[in-house]
Amino acid sequence: TVGGGEGNAASGIGSSVSGGESNEASGLISSVSGGEYNEASGSESAVNGGYNNAASGSASSVSGGEINAASGIGSSVSGGDGNEASGGRSAVNGGYYNEASGVGSAVSGGHENEASGDSSTVIGGIFNIA
Repeated sequence: TVGGGEGNAASGIGSSVSGGESNEASGLISSVSGGEYNEASGSESAVNGGYNNAASGSASSVSGGEINAASGIGSSVSGGDGNEASGGRSAVNGGYYNEASGVGSAVSGGHENEASGDSSTVIGGIFNIA
């Protein structure tokens, strides 16, 4: 289902795009709420808005920001710029160019931080690795 906007596509079974421009929900029961050039390709994935964000992991989500990716199963990126949550059940809450690659890992913010160990956390700062 496509609710509005321009150039949007909901190609996945049970998927939806509510609005915005050039968004695509291709995963099974996936959704994109708005923004531009966002894609929800993982099954049960969601992108709520922003620009050029991707939720490719199953049950993954990107809430907003720019050029963020949630590729791990059950992963999430809340916002910021250039962040990636690639570990299963990992999360990046904001900042820019942060990565949570360990299973259950998290980066709360800052700049170019990485939580690569399983269950590891980086609260913030610059160039930190856990």
